[in-house]
Amino acid sequence: MKNYLISMMAGMLLSGQPVLSQTYSTPDTLSQNTKEEPPLIQIPLSKGNLTFNLYGDFGYVFGPQKTHTYFDPIADETVTDFGRRDFTSYPLYANQFSLSYGFVQGQYELKDKLKFKLAFHTGHIVDALYLEEIPSTRIIRELSLYYHLHPKWALEIGIFPSYFGAEIVLNKENLHATRAYIADFTPDYEAGVRLHYKADEHHTFSAMLLNGWQVIKETNATKAFALAWTLNKPGKIVGNWNLMFANEQPLSAPQPLFRHYQNIYFRIWLSNRLMILPVLDAMIEQKQGDQSTGWNKMIAPAFSVRYGLGEKLGVAGRYERIYDPKSLIPELKTDSPSGWQNQAVTLTLEYLPLNLVTFRIEGKYGTHKDAVFRNSTNQLVREDWYGIVSSSFYF
Repeated sequence: MKNYLISMMAGMLLSGQPVLSQTYSTPDTLSQNTKEEPPLIQIPLSKGNLTFNLYGDFGYVFGPQKTHTYFDPIADETVTDFGRRDFTSYPLYANQFSLSYGFVQGQYELKDKLKFKLAFHTGHIVDALYLEEIPSTRIIRELSLYYHLHPKWALEIGIFPSYFGAEIVLNKENLHATRAYIADFTPDYEAGVRLHYKADEHHTFSAMLLNGWQVIKETNATKAFALAWTLNKPGKIVGNWNLMFANEQPLSAPQPLFRHYQNIYFRIWLSNRLMILPVLDAMIEQKQGDQSTGWNKMIAPAFSVRYGLGEKLGVAGRYERIYDPKSLIPELKTDSPSGWQNQAVTLTLEYLPLNLVTFRIEGKYGTHKDAVFRNSTNQLVREDWYGIVSSSFYF
């Protein structure tokens, strides 16, 4: 099977031209939500091709966080740090230059037969999201084998980026320089087996058996099961509906707790210049104790809109909200009376001098029902804000 472009680059969005400035493509014609650019290096090898890609995302963040003494789970010790932010993977530090994410990838492909990928990554996003993985696997972005069983069927096994979430760790391929609170902590990576069925040009279905919710090393005695449906109409509507069924309790827990999570999002082109992105994340989980006591619930709607001002210039805005009163999202646990209940807005100005290079200026402001964020004197406040100037490239 060949690769299909599933959405338009920013040049078409911004200027209406057929030459695009940003890609959203399915690497294997199926439902994968990761995005790929043409390879930096391509070498014919035997009956296939060996290719290499490189990605980097670097920026400077302005925010209220100053010097702070705290227990750092990444370093596993009490440290005095400067600029460390809470409840996010990026920007993880304020008032300094930082590498949010970078990776190098090698891939060998025999067309219509198999594809092998090996990628290593680094950056603050890796520090935050891969904290609980063992050191030997934290640096692995992807190690996977994709095998075509039939023109409509394919099997994928290994460690790979997740289908879940409208915003991925490659911020260049999102509509904003940084991600929504919920996007940081929906599954970004997976380990297991995925079976894909391409029903037709526009519809793909996937079934997955995984170690768990954003898990490489298994944390309990059960596996997670997931389903995905991708609608792929380039330039019109592109999106996913993802479902996961799992028990995410550790082995030390007194009993398993069933979790069901759904994520649905669609990029919708209203014109060559105007795109909207509605997103909905929802989750239910059994309450602790007697399994008949009911369910805890989380819901997180978001909405982004992007408009082209010219051939290389565009603006985007995002509104997001999370209602998680029982702290089902462990990374957003605050021990506050309201759990996690917040809303935020983000405004982004984007400049695309080349197809593979993006510059952004962005600001975000959010509020929480309780005082959970820190200001410049480390007092707890309800407001969170930052500004960022970023650059990213994907070759």
